[in-house]
Amino acid sequence: MARTSFQAYFSLIKPRIMLLLDLTAVAAFVVASGPSLGLVKMFGLLLAGSLASGGAAALNCYLDRDLDGRMGRTRSRPIPKGVVEPGRGLEFGLLLIGGGALTSLYFLPLLATVFILLGAFIYVIFYTEWLKRRTTLNIVLGGSAGSCAPLAGWAAATGQVGLAAWLMALLVFVWTPSHFWGLAMRAVDDYSEAGIPMLPVVVGEKKAAQYIAVNTLLLVPLSLAFFPLGVFGLVYLLIAGGFGLWLLIVDLKLAFDPSKSRAWTAFKVSSPYLAIVFLAMVLDKAV
Repeated sequence: MARTSFQAYFSLIKPRIMLLLDLTAVAAFVVASGPSLGLVKMFGLLLAGSLASGGAAALNCYLDRDLDGRMGRTRSRPIPKGVVEPGRGLEFGLLLIGGGALTSLYFLPLLATVFILLGAFIYVIFYTEWLKRRTTLNIVLGGSAGSCAPLAGWAAATGQVGLAAWLMALLVFVWTPSHFWGLAMRAVDDYSEAGIPMLPVVVGEKKAAQYIAVNTLLLVPLSLAFFPLGVFGLVYLLIAGGFGLWLLIVDLKLAFDPSKSRAWTAFKVSSPYLAIVFLAMVLDKAV
């Protein structure tokens, strides 16, 4: 029973999303720190970011419990399945966000705390509670939640944010629609049945696939803009350019053949793309 309970609460925090957010935050922190890497601050960033991200995810599961129960993809989540009571999920999420706030205030500059809490607020209130059920722009605007992670990482290292940090945030923001629209195309029947106005539900799968390709045509040049601006060098350019080209080819194929199988491939390719690009930033600074 204890093992089942642990697994249920662990799934509430959406660990894969948390890991990606942590990676972008730490990558920004490492790049901003330069040779003087503060390990205590980095630990504080990881802990505070993980707690806040996990808490926001748990609150998302609490608020979306009715939708999750109507969708095959999410029906087995702990709250709609009855493994975790809704009230317990709410308490758990609030406790984690509170712990993240206190941790950040103790270890990090105030600006980093602001971005960590802003990311949680955008995801829970702006995206989950307000945008998701109302507009096809839910993912587009809600992507600003993820953008807060690199801003928090940069602010944790320097106490401020500069051009490079804002470009990192913009990169996360522009990546988000291509990534989640691919998933939405594969699960379009689920979203339609639940009444969620995801882009493929409203405009159709063919047009959604075209939007994904157009968005990726914006994403890849943006990822390469760090090089001419002098933020990163040739190592970054080669890695980001290579994986960006792969993603672009996959999404263009999807635009010409908007099938669920190609949508799933696009989603799977876009999943590691952001992590690879941010790891390339760290590698470029290390060599």
